[in-house]
Amino acid sequence: MLDILEHAIDKGRNLGATYIEIRGESGFVEYIQMEDSRVAALTQRLERGVAIRALADGAWGFVTTGNLELLDKGVSDAVAMAKAAARSRKEPIKLAEVRAYEDVIKNKPKRDPRHVPIEEKIEYMNQMTKTIRDYDPRVTAVTIKVRTSSGTKYLVTSEGAKIQSPTLLVWTLPWASGKDGIRLSAARYEDATTDEGWEFFERIASPEVIGTAVAKRLKQQLDGVAAKSGVFPCVCGPRVIGTLAHEALGHLAEADITMNSSFAGKLGQVVASEGVSMTDNGIDMGRVGVSKYDDEGVPASRVEIIKDSVLTELLTNREYAAKINHRTTGNARAESYLFPPIIRMRSTIFELGEHSREEVFEGIKFGYYCTDFRGGQAQTNASFQVGIQEAYEIVNGELGRPVTDLSISGIATDSLYKIEAVSKEPFPYDVGRCGKGQEAFVSSGGPDIRFGAGGITFGGKS
Repeated sequence: MLDILEHAIDKGRNLGATYIEIRGESGFVEYIQMEDSRVAALTQRLERGVAIRALADGAWGFVTTGNLELLDKGVSDAVAMAKAAARSRKEPIKLAEVRAYEDVIKNKPKRDPRHVPIEEKIEYMNQMTKTIRDYDPRVTAVTIKVRTSSGTKYLVTSEGAKIQSPTLLVWTLPWASGKDGIRLSAARYEDATTDEGWEFFERIASPEVIGTAVAKRLKQQLDGVAAKSGVFPCVCGPRVIGTLAHEALGHLAEADITMNSSFAGKLGQVVASEGVSMTDNGIDMGRVGVSKYDDEGVPASRVEIIKDSVLTELLTNREYAAKINHRTTGNARAESYLFPPIIRMRSTIFELGEHSREEVFEGIKFGYYCTDFRGGQAQTNASFQVGIQEAYEIVNGELGRPVTDLSISGIATDSLYKIEAVSKEPFPYDVGRCGKGQEAFVSSGGPDIRFGAGGITFGGKS
């Protein structure tokens, strides 16, 4: 396919494009949904398509097609669209200069999901359903979702970049509901890899491991004591602090959002308590969301968003790197050939601190330890609200009873100043999907982090 795309690049130059990139994809995508041991949805498709993005007269034109025979027409249309859009632009788009790479990246999963029999996939889901139902008789409904894909994507640019890389996804999300008297509750758990094949479901995310994880959280919600509303000291565990890193803070550091967010104009300023650091690590290969190059062909890098309490860097693509005179960070990502690349996070985490686990909890007379979330949302003013599906009371520095019906909220940029201790213990990463007009698989995390009273507000039923 690379030769076909290179030919189309020449046509774009001849039509007056100052820059043109063409991304091609081919692969297999499958989705299965099971509801209480019944297959409710099963879809498979072979995808093959091309995205054409042309910069002409200082504006973008973007066209996609699933027919390679229409590639030349797509290039012509993209250039024409760019020239038409340029008439209404006040400021021409410029791109930061980058080195053009030629590379072929290979990944050989032990079990390519496209070759795993459908019967085996359904049995995996049946076993997970059984694990969840056997865990507690109060389980009333179980939904399992599994998505897999594998294939190849190609990038060719008018500057000489020529990159071929694999695409791979193995993802599962169970959702369980339960009832105890008049109390109703639900819990979810999500895990995925973009580095391994079906063996990930055998080695790491087995039906027993994932099923037990979601069932445990549901049982806790049914057994837990009612949460108190108010302001208390708290400790956020890796999955919750990762959610805050991504949703409430990471988006503010995406350069196309920053100018209208709470981080606007704060580069080089202190934005957090002493010793707090947060990064978007694009070179931690193997993490969900991380790849060698972004979808503009820029090498991924480690972005120090907050370093020792100072807002240090923003996430960029080539356009915004030129616009704000910042380095290119390799954060341009597209969901598929149907979308243009935009600035996205990859693996966003709080870095390790200097405190032992005991020190993080020490001295808290009463508070909460929030370890897992059900869902949440955040705004560009840094306000956030997150539903917590696993939490415990902290009483005199020790973990107490499990808590139910707990939610947390606050202004994340204010919460950063309320951080009192950051654990030095290694932590597990969370996996999720980020929406910004298009979907991106990401990872996040961080060590246990303690917030003083006032850093986070708690909502409950008592």
